[in-house]
This record gives sequence, structure tokens and C-alpha cells, in this order.
Amino acid sequence: MSRLLRDKDPEHYRLITIRTQEARLWMTPSKNMEKLLGGIIARYQEIFNIDIYAYCFLGNHYHLLIKSPNSNTDEFCENLDREVARRVNWKYRRQGKFWARRYTDQRVISESDLLSAFLYVTSNSVKHGLVEHPSKWPGLSSYFQSIHESKRSFTFYHYAQQAPEKRTTRHELKLSLLPQFEGLTKEERKAKINAEIEEFTSNLVKARRAAGHGFLGVKGVLEQLPGSRPREVSCSPRPSCYSKDTH
Repeated sequence: MSRLLRDKDPEHYRLITIRTQEARLWMTPSKNMEKLLGGIIARYQEIFNIDIYAYCFLGNHYHLLIKSPNSNTDEFCENLDREVARRVNWKYRRQGKFWARRYTDQRVISESDLLSAFLYVTSNSVKHGLVEHPSKWPGLSSYFQSIHESKRSFTFYHYAQQAPEKRTTRHELKLSLLPQFEGLTKEERKAKINAEIEEFTSNLVKARRAAGHGFLGVKGVLEQLPGSRPREVSCSPRPSCYSKDTH
């Protein structure tokens, strides 16, 4: 099957997604896993000058909402995915293929789609029936950073570095503001973002309960065995763009 050519337009907002081989839970949440993943994404965000608007790492996949001013989304994602695969494999003393296929890069079409993509990424742990609110997700997520506009920094360990004093570097994981929030004060943004997330999350919870599905909960999430497969796995082809507009 032929592959779509990557779009490198620096003005486009992008929803990036990738899933592990057989949807196995190799990135199960823990403090060490959060530090490992945070260090990788922060370092390559800095190197490739990537604007990140939302991020969420679940046990078997991640979502990023980004923009690439230097038209280098491919370099950023390739380095990020390679390093996650290499370091998580090393952590569990495993070999072999880590990701199921290459990442998907969906152009976010409109400003309303951009907000929808932001909410989708931020509340992804709720959508998949893991926790009832994004604030409860014990893994790496941009939820609190989006609400409080707080700074986050992580360390990155350089295994190949010979000098001991240069083996660890610190990098700030920066979050950019959606354009529709830029004209608001910090307090107005906090209230607006929180209201949008609450409404979106509430609808997800209602829809899931109406379908007769519950939530795994934090305890259940933390008890998941690395490398195991979740009970529910949904793998559908992703279109080349992200939009709620059928036209």
C-alpha cells in the first residue's frame, strides 16, 4: 500500500498519534516512566523548536497536538519515537519492534477543530475508560500544565556521553497557548479552559455509562502489567486530517 506524503507546512496544526506493537502496555504509568518520557519529549521539543499545545501518553499510545515552525515534524517525531522505543525496550530488557507502524500526522483544519483536538488529547484517558477525569490520570499528561500554565522540567540521560558531568541535561517541557486563548488574561484562560474540559469530559463519561461501560480507575491502571494487552482495543484507520466538519 502506498503512503501519503508528509505535509511540512509550518502553519499547520497537527495531531500526532502512534501506538505500540499489538497495543501492548509498555508505557504503563509510574514516576520513573513519567520522567523517562518527559525527558525525551522535552529534549527533542527544544532541539527541533516544536510548539506543543497538548500531550498525553497512555500505556500503549500517545497523542501530541503540535505545530512545527521549522517544517521539521518528521525529524521531531522520528527522534522522539526512536528514543522512546530504545529506552523503554532497555527498561524492560526486551528486543524487537516497539511501535506498530509509523506515526500518523493529521492536519487540524479549523480553529474549532483545534479546540476539539486539544480537548481530545487532554481527556484521552477518559475516552479510553481508564479514569473518570483527566486530573486523575497518573501518567504523563498536559492537563495540569494547561490549567495552571505551570512550568515542567525533566532530565535526559546521555548514555553515550563519556564525561560524567555531562551525562544528564535538564530540559523544560513548554506548552503553547491555543490562538483562541491568547487574548485572555491568565485567570480568564484558566476559567475558559477548565470549563471546556469539564463539559467535554462530562459528555464522555455520560456516553460511556449510557453504553454500559465503566472505568478502570487509578488503582486498576497502576496494577496493569507492562507488556500486557488491554481488554478493549480500538484500531481504526485515521484520515489525513482532523475535523468535525463532514464536508
